[in-house]
Amino acid sequence: MAADLRLVARDPLLAIMPFAPFLAAAALRFALPLLSGFVESATGFRIMDHANIARIVITLFPGMFLGMVSGFLLLDDRDDGVSMYWGATPVGRTGYIAARLGLFSAMAFAAGLAAAGISGFGTASLIMDAGVAGIGALQVPFFSLFLAAFAANKVEGLALLKAMSVLDMAPLAVYLKFPLRLVAWPFPQYWAAEFAFGGYASPLGALSLGVLTSIAWIAFLALKYRKRVD
Repeated sequence: MAADLRLVARDPLLAIMPFAPFLAAAALRFALPLLSGFVESATGFRIMDHANIARIVITLFPGMFLGMVSGFLLLDDRDDGVSMYWGATPVGRTGYIAARLGLFSAMAFAAGLAAAGISGFGTASLIMDAGVAGIGALQVPFFSLFLAAFAANKVEGLALLKAMSVLDMAPLAVYLKFPLRLVAWPFPQYWAAEFAFGGYASPLGALSLGVLTSIAWIAFLALKYRKRVD
């Protein structure tokens, strides 16, 4: 874990990514109310009436960005051939990857809570923020393994992540009518919003589904990554 942190600190691109969610939260804290006032004067629609959904999206941000960091480290190890030697370490390949993903997942959970507080949007609730941040933390292995399994290099990885960033908008599906919202059900980010708002599932049920869908994606991507490395 200490070695991973040193690797991140030495790479300018990776070093800035853990701070990106905080910068986004701080920027939106000032920009979104201004935008809401402008939109309201033009259309009558008040964005800040939906501030809770903005809080959820911001709380999920660290999972994506720290997943990018972890994924790029996996890409480097794969391209440099380092991953071939993980099996010879005392913890083995699985333990090595689990330690890396666990480190960045823990960081994403703490960063999600901090980003929610910095944004100041919506209704502050430790239980809600912790549940959403927990689902966000599980996105670290999702994004990380996706990059390591499908990207050929960092440039291709950045392109993939730009496309995948649309998943952070999945919570908006709570505003869709049934059955349109079925499109978002396979994605944990949707269940984070369902956990916070309810409607079609109890909070505990939505949180459980968010965790289960995350685990299912992680298991699938771990298998793809293992085939790529082998």
